[in-house]
Amino acid sequence: MAKLWRAFNIFEESIMVIGMAIMVFFNFANVVCRYLLPKTPFSYTEELVVLVFVWVSMFGISYGYRIKAHTVLTLVSDILPLKLQPILILFSGIASAILMLLIVDTGYGMVLNQMKFGQILPGMKIPVAVMGWAIPLGAAVTFVSILKSCFDEICELKKKK
Repeated sequence: MAKLWRAFNIFEESIMVIGMAIMVFFNFANVVCRYLLPKTPFSYTEELVVLVFVWVSMFGISYGYRIKAHTVLTLVSDILPLKLQPILILFSGIASAILMLLIVDTGYGMVLNQMKFGQILPGMKIPVAVMGWAIPLGAAVTFVSILKSCFDEICELKKKK
C-alpha cells in the first residue's frame, strides 16, 4: 500500500511541478513579448496559465491533505481530552469528504454543460471542459486524500494513548 501512495504522491507532485513550470515560463514569455514584440499574437498564454492554475490548485489541495499541510485549526481539539480527539478528527474528515463529493457532483455537472453547449476558450480554441475537468477530478482525488489523512491522524492519536 505504501508503494501506491508513493506513486500517487509522485503523480501529484509531477502535475504541480510541471504546471508551475508552464505557468512561470508562459507568464515570463508573455511579459517579454508584450514589451519587446508588442504586435506578437500571444493572447492564448493568459488562458493557458489560468487553465494550468486550476489543475495545479485542485491537485495541490489533495497533496496538502495527504502530507498534512492543510489548514488545521487545533484550538478546539487541543483542549479536548485525548479520548475525544479522534471523534473530532472523524467529524472534520467526514465533513470535508462530503464537501468534496458535492464538488465532484457539481463539477461533473458543470463539465457536462460545458460540453453540451460547446464552450470554447477563445484564445486557445480548445473546449472549456479541458479546464473544467480539473474540478471533479481534483475533488475526487482530494476525497481519497481526506480519507487517508483522517485515518492516519486517528492512528497517530491511538499510538499516543
